[in-house]
Amino acid sequence: MSGELVSVVIPVYNGAPFVAKAVAGVRAQKHSAVEILVVDDGSTDGTQEVLKSLEQSHGIRWFQRSHGGPARSRNYGIEAAQGHFIALLDCDDEWLPGKLVKQLAIMRERPEVGLVHTDFEVRFEDGTLEERVTARSSREPMVQAFAGGHVALPSTLLIRKQALDQVGGLDPELYGSEDSDLAIRLFRVTRFECIDQVLVKKLQRGHGYRDMAFDEQTHRARVLASRDRFLTRLEGYAPLTPIQRAALDREWANYFLLKGAAAERAGRRSEARRQYWEAIRKAPVRLRCYTRWLRTLTP
Repeated sequence: MSGELVSVVIPVYNGAPFVAKAVAGVRAQKHSAVEILVVDDGSTDGTQEVLKSLEQSHGIRWFQRSHGGPARSRNYGIEAAQGHFIALLDCDDEWLPGKLVKQLAIMRERPEVGLVHTDFEVRFEDGTLEERVTARSSREPMVQAFAGGHVALPSTLLIRKQALDQVGGLDPELYGSEDSDLAIRLFRVTRFECIDQVLVKKLQRGHGYRDMAFDEQTHRARVLASRDRFLTRLEGYAPLTPIQRAALDREWANYFLLKGAAAERAGRRSEARRQYWEAIRKAPVRLRCYTRWLRTLTP
């Protein structure tokens, strides 16, 4: 297969303790045609010095940008990429041996497949295992309805650049939903395949890429605004199947429950009541919506 250059895009924000291990995992793959593009998203923890060292020792290309979030950083790396394949990797995750070779073998044999992902495991910072994820058989209704059951964790993805060009990059206005949005858009234009083997370690560390420039209240507000934008976009995928409609209504109910909870915390009981009523309208058989609504009626 000609043109097997893989461009690996790694966004990093205050990831000085992790990024060298991520890069080493890429260089340990038994596929030589790899370029590594690291986009520093305005780190303040000395990440730049680590990247300068990795440029010398591991031949990475790196870029320094003002802080704008992981979606914008990934898009910048994708735009700079020269490969026919794009692989995404978070700076605190790690590829296991054989990942790229196995993914490329599928791409080679099945030209209709535009995205190959893998099972993965989630570990805490002390190394203990939290869970192993079977990535092609999610029980999550949204994933089943809109992405065929595929849990497309960014650090597991190998994507044909041609497929990515069809859908565009990640939406930087989506904060916490950008990965799901990209996977759903790709699923609409190309075939997915999953390798039923753990080939990525995902690190579970608090809020992960959490934007520490924002306080907790602003963070929650930004997540909620992002979720609204994401769900509204899915409404545009008409006509929706009955399964998609049910899954989307369930997520709208979750969204209104979160908005109601935020209003309750702020002491805005009437607003909370309105949000919980919207949740009831979306999920009329869900007991939690009623118990939350009734709670706002009591003194």
